Amino acid sequence: PIVRRVVDWDDYVGRFQAVQDVTVTPRVSGTITQVLFRDGQDVTNDQPIFIVDPRPFRAVYLQAQANLAKARAAQANAAIQAADAAKLIKANALSREVYESRVAASQSAIADTEAAKAAVESARLDLEFTTVRAPVAGRISQRQVSIGDVVVANTTQLTRIVTLDPIWFAFEGAESFYLKYVRQDEIGQRRSSRYAANPVEIQLADETGYPHRGHMAFVDNAIDVHSGTIKAYAVLANPDKFLTPGMFGRARLLGSGAYEAMLIPDEAIVTDQTRRL
Repeated sequence: PIVRRVVDWDDYVGRFQAVQDVTVTPRVSGTITQVLFRDGQDVTNDQPIFIVDPRPFRAVYLQAQANLAKARAAQANAAIQAADAAKLIKANALSREVYESRVAASQSAIADTEAAKAAVESARLDLEFTTVRAPVAGRISQRQVSIGDVVVANTTQLTRIVTLDPIWFAFEGAESFYLKYVRQDEIGQRRSSRYAANPVEIQLADETGYPHRGHMAFVDNAIDVHSGTIKAYAVLANPDKFLTPGMFGRARLLGSGAYEAMLIPDEAIVTDQTRRL
């Protein structure tokens, strides 16, 4: 036997998950006229991926601009009349009722102009939304609609995008492990993963070592009463995008602080049906 300073590692199984998993829906209703991506490719943030027929929205936008020009002209005319009324009332050449009416008309014209401006902005946004863009950078799934399909705003599912770098490794731990970690944190032996980025090492189904390294990023706030486990996940860098959401893995999490232990060779351990000696 030899004495060494060691730490324990606890084993878990889990799967990789995307940090962001986004279902893409259109912001406006209309007919799909273009599909601008290849199924399964990587896309960048704000990259155009679908085009909804913009012609009806362009017409509405032009109409709103015309209404704004009309409102501005009416506002200018009302302002001139209000200014003339102010001069006339000072000379006692105009009744107070007519003066107040022209001032109110001028204020109403200002409000109409502001409403027209809002209508122009709304129409501009709808026209802009006819180009459906990727909300995040990641890997896009297959299209759910084709050219010529009519889509409904905020309802029709167009496709799905998942982010790959970084990526989560999600798993569940038994209540006994959770209690152990809490006790260790109380005595200062090992910080809880709720507060500290404890290291995690992961191996895939075809690997023997633990080459993928990350750290803890989340521990849930309650234990599942049905399974007696608590959810958690680690975060890993994935620059080559090799790790894929849904992929199975085995993880080992730092399970203790450093302590001195006596080590013996594996050959010295004899195993029978119930115990190891």
